[in-house]
Amino acid sequence: MRLLAGLLYLAAALLTFGMAAWLYLRAGRRGREEKLTLRLRALGVDEPGAVYVARDRELGNPVLRAVCHALWRSGLDVEPLVVARGLVLSLFLVPLALLLLGPYAGPFAILLAGLVVFAWLSQQASKRRHLIVSQLPDLLESVIRVLSAGNTVDESFASSAREAPEPTRTLFLSIGRQVRLGAPIETVLAEAAEIHRIRDLKIVALAAAINRKYGGSLRNVLKSLISAIRSRDVANRELRALTIETRISAYTLAVIPASLTLLIWVQNPDYYAEMWRQTAGQLTLLASGALQIIGVLVIWRMMRATDATAT
Repeated sequence: MRLLAGLLYLAAALLTFGMAAWLYLRAGRRGREEKLTLRLRALGVDEPGAVYVARDRELGNPVLRAVCHALWRSGLDVEPLVVARGLVLSLFLVPLALLLLGPYAGPFAILLAGLVVFAWLSQQASKRRHLIVSQLPDLLESVIRVLSAGNTVDESFASSAREAPEPTRTLFLSIGRQVRLGAPIETVLAEAAEIHRIRDLKIVALAAAINRKYGGSLRNVLKSLISAIRSRDVANRELRALTIETRISAYTLAVIPASLTLLIWVQNPDYYAEMWRQTAGQLTLLASGALQIIGVLVIWRMMRATDATAT
């Protein structure tokens, strides 16, 4: 048994070391980022938050790209190189967790920690995305006013972004700076929509692309989009009001099992300690924890489904 556990630890260590080396080698694009930063500073841009979309073009590693997108969606401004180093460090912690907690509790603790981080990032990203969508109609109305004054599409978005509240201001200022570097505004808008998962930005990007290629009135499209966003917001508020009882029931079902487990552990710590000394008890506790996590995830997905139309 000890020999098998040792082989498992060795295999996990080798696997994590190989993945860490792969991530580190694939993330070696610091030279391009420095050149991009110098170009931004030459334009008077010093804020690191201004390169969200531009940095996305520098990411070749799909794992690194996914993690960076998750962090940027939640509002955390982290450079890709820092994210790559964090991933390498986290991979080295996997065999350490297996060694300290054992072959059963180790994977469970790693999975639980990953789910907690993922849930927190998803919640922050959802709040930020909803806030951007709620502020988008006011920004588009400002864009229409600037367009009516005879300005170009690029100038209209840049001017309106300076007067917008956070986090919309940061997002559209970064878009404007990428446009100043020479990227077409429809391309930058589409990339920002993909990163932040905002479908309304994709519509704006498509309208801007059609306007650039074929001409026509962009103001009419933006007016229709503003009306659609506000109508959808009213419908979402009504839906949330109608499903409030279901939401409370879902939260209760998710909290009660964990609360009872904590209460039993506080009142009688030896109860779980005795279970953990036996193989059947370990399997029972791990299976119960896994089922609880799966149930919480299912409830979370059901709750998010009611908000799916918001973006």
